[in-house]
Amino acid sequence: MMRPARLVLLLALPAGALHPAGKYNTILDAGAKAPGFANLPAVDGKTYALADFKEDVVVLAFLANHCPWVRGGDKDLVQLVRDFKGKSVRVIGLGVNLRPDDVLPAMKEHAVKAGYNFVYLHDATQETGRRYGATRTPEFFVLNRERRIVYMGLLHNSPPQMLRDGSVRYTSGPPSQQYVRDAVQAALAGKPAPVAETRAQGCTVEYAAR
Repeated sequence: MMRPARLVLLLALPAGALHPAGKYNTILDAGAKAPGFANLPAVDGKTYALADFKEDVVVLAFLANHCPWVRGGDKDLVQLVRDFKGKSVRVIGLGVNLRPDDVLPAMKEHAVKAGYNFVYLHDATQETGRRYGATRTPEFFVLNRERRIVYMGLLHNSPPQMLRDGSVRYTSGPPSQQYVRDAVQAALAGKPAPVAETRAQGCTVEYAAR
């Protein structure tokens, strides 16, 4: 039986504080309410908030231009957007690094070069990354209609890396488990994702010291 003092302490905490961290994410677990963001500038010259996106499913991808794992996965991410064209799905790219090759001017150049067909935002405060517990680029979060996180982690089970010669190498051969794609399809159908969390692989997000 829970002791009265413990019960009072739990009741005093905000609702979000009662949600445990995930297996790999130290901040959020699948099922948690997705943290919001607002007034973030994008490569198209506009600013956006999470509330601006009305689609049933949102895929939030933490990216970094300099990262060979991001560059290696660019084509797969662009293809994901194409495959859900006409569906109520929105993909949002988000950078939080502050190094010159990862901020807005460089993001604009990379978005054009890579053929990005999705909104690409930058958060100079880095708070969005911290709230999501993002530690790698790329790292993906799938949000359902209620804007709860139904999946977080890898795009698929064979992370691609761009090599120095510009070629792309998949770590485990052709991908056989499409984690984000499957989570999106499940969310559109109102069902739980087949896999709710995987360990993200890529470059470390470069948070500034507080």
